Amino acid sequence: MFDDADAQHSPNVLAALEALAIENGTQARGAIFTRVEVVDFILDLVGYTEDQPLHKKRLLEPAAGGGDFLLQAIGRLLTAWRTSKSRESVVDVIGDAIRSIELHRETFTATRATVLQRLIQEGITELSASTLADRWLVQGDFLLEHLEGRFDFVVGNPPYVRQELIPAALLAEYRRRYQTLYDRADLYIPFIEHSLLALAEGGSLGFICADRWMKNRYGATLRKLIADRFRLKVYVDMVDTPAFHSEVTAYPAITV
Repeated sequence: MFDDADAQHSPNVLAALEALAIENGTQARGAIFTRVEVVDFILDLVGYTEDQPLHKKRLLEPAAGGGDFLLQAIGRLLTAWRTSKSRESVVDVIGDAIRSIELHRETFTATRATVLQRLIQEGITELSASTLADRWLVQGDFLLEHLEGRFDFVVGNPPYVRQELIPAALLAEYRRRYQTLYDRADLYIPFIEHSLLALAEGGSLGFICADRWMKNRYGATLRKLIADRFRLKVYVDMVDTPAFHSEVTAYPAITV
């Protein structure tokens, strides 16, 4: 299930992951779900649009949740695939087009079922739909996940979890891997780092998350990483905008 080779050597890390995988409280997991209008806006901003050959591109969604981003991306991908009029099997053409990762087991199972239903409704056979769902969705910890290949697009709403809520063994493992987990940085900070480093050349990342990393001391390492290797194209302040399905106390912003 959690197949990262390094993490397998630490029973404490595995125990922490298992606890998070069955955690019932959405607040403890940092799970805040995004409104569809905001999802579509972000997909447009990064260029994941139906007029592009999306079946030849790769999209990463590092925190699938209930599928807010995933389902909208699938709709656009299927439109682009149909427009291409490819004669190859749908699995061969778009089987590698999406990777979406979710740690919480119950959420993962529900989202997989929703994706499967959506694909079947779109006229894809049950066998092909099941194969696509299995290839697209991964149950595991994004921060410990080995990502194969690079991605043209990364989109999502990374979890907002304070350090004190992360089990000590897992926090130590995160710190070992991510230079941006500096000072009092929250969990979304290494999510941004891992996602940026997964981008293909010319790729684009679009997240909605707290904007404190732009101003606070703990965001200094991430700011330097972006300044040295990437370019901030868009910043949209979402503080007074109902971007989520529930109220949040963070200061949300869209960054691309």
